[in-house]
Amino acid sequence: EMERFHELLPVGKILEVGSGSGKDAEMLKKMGYEYVGTDASDGLIKVARKRNPKITFRNVGVHDLDFPKHEFDGFWTVATLLHIPKNRIDKALKKIKTQIKPGGIGFITMKAGVGEKEDPDTGRWFAYYSRDEFQKVLERNGYRVVEEKSSKGEKNLWLCFWVKV
Repeated sequence: EMERFHELLPVGKILEVGSGSGKDAEMLKKMGYEYVGTDASDGLIKVARKRNPKITFRNVGVHDLDFPKHEFDGFWTVATLLHIPKNRIDKALKKIKTQIKPGGIGFITMKAGVGEKEDPDTGRWFAYYSRDEFQKVLERNGYRVVEEKSSKGEKNLWLCFWVKV
């Protein structure tokens, strides 16, 4: 997925929404991107900074992104937007779009399924989508799907979308 993203956007400044422990940051930086990572979890940001001391990370959630308008050429968000309730996903996608230059490239993964619920083991919220359902969500928020695929994980079917803003 990352190689395909790199083919679509070979250079530029990218925003990772939901950088977590900074695992993808390392690879994206090695690919030559100017990179900024964000995450709502202060604990995960601390881990990401320790893991990648020369990379910029900010402790900010998707709804509170406040970089200058159109600051980034692209974005990367893996297993992050699936934690946003369906009634707030439009707001999140619109917020991301304000941060990305028109024509910018993005990559999004979501879990395939139906409905939304809190995981009783972790207390984390999950929203599940079909491919067509999430594609419609993207389109109504001004994203054009460039490519999509499904990918089988250990426990879940993942929906992968490469988009143009």
